[in-house]
Amino acid sequence: MNKRSLYSAQAPSAVVMIRPHHFTVNTETAIDNHFQQNVDLGRDLARPAYDEVTRAAETLGRHGVTVHLFEDEGTETPDSVFPNNWFSTHHGGHVAVYPMKPVNRRQERRSDVIELLKSQYRVQEVIDYSGLEHDGLFLEGTGAMVLDHIDRVAYAIRSDRTDPIVLERFCTHFNFEPMAFDAADGDGHAIYHTNVLMCVATDFVLIGLDMIKQERRRREMVSRLERSGRRVIGLAWQAAASCHNR
Repeated sequence: MNKRSLYSAQAPSAVVMIRPHHFTVNTETAIDNHFQQNVDLGRDLARPAYDEVTRAAETLGRHGVTVHLFEDEGTETPDSVFPNNWFSTHHGGHVAVYPMKPVNRRQERRSDVIELLKSQYRVQEVIDYSGLEHDGLFLEGTGAMVLDHIDRVAYAIRSDRTDPIVLERFCTHFNFEPMAFDAADGDGHAIYHTNVLMCVATDFVLIGLDMIKQERRRREMVSRLERSGRRVIGLAWQAAASCHNR
């Protein structure tokens, strides 16, 4: 890791993680997430998920990343291990709370997480978009968007979980340029979350280029990412799909 990586806005020095005690397939999100549809519903996923989060937290800690580890002992929030979908933190002490499409995922929002941030960091403002759920408007955090904090671009696949109105509102509040596009997997199924398709790191980008439908938008994105000084690494859609959340 070079000096640029150590002090980059794309490489946070602290993270919040949720350790699930009863992780399982979320049948509500599987409705429009084709990556979940071949999962064995009878398989016990709870222990492997608990162990995986434990190992990830320990590994991050060994590399100097502060881990704020919260436990989820409930059974009503099978996707709580993905807190990036309901909140994000930003430079200057700003926090965003997001509107979620699946009803059972809305229960993942935790006041103790926000209170921890307020007690240990300088939180100036919490902007809460969750009330937009009542109007059927959703933006599922940094699953719906992949944020380039350095170049100030919010990459976002158009989907039922990424409403353009909320996206524009978020970008106005947090000073990002929205870059929306359409994407589908190799079987023609629409991609539900942008972080299934791409990851923007400090020095490189992983992206499933073949999944982006519009050739012009694909070229524009590659050009924009390369201008930021990053190496763009193309992925086949099977590889991109293996690193998904809910």
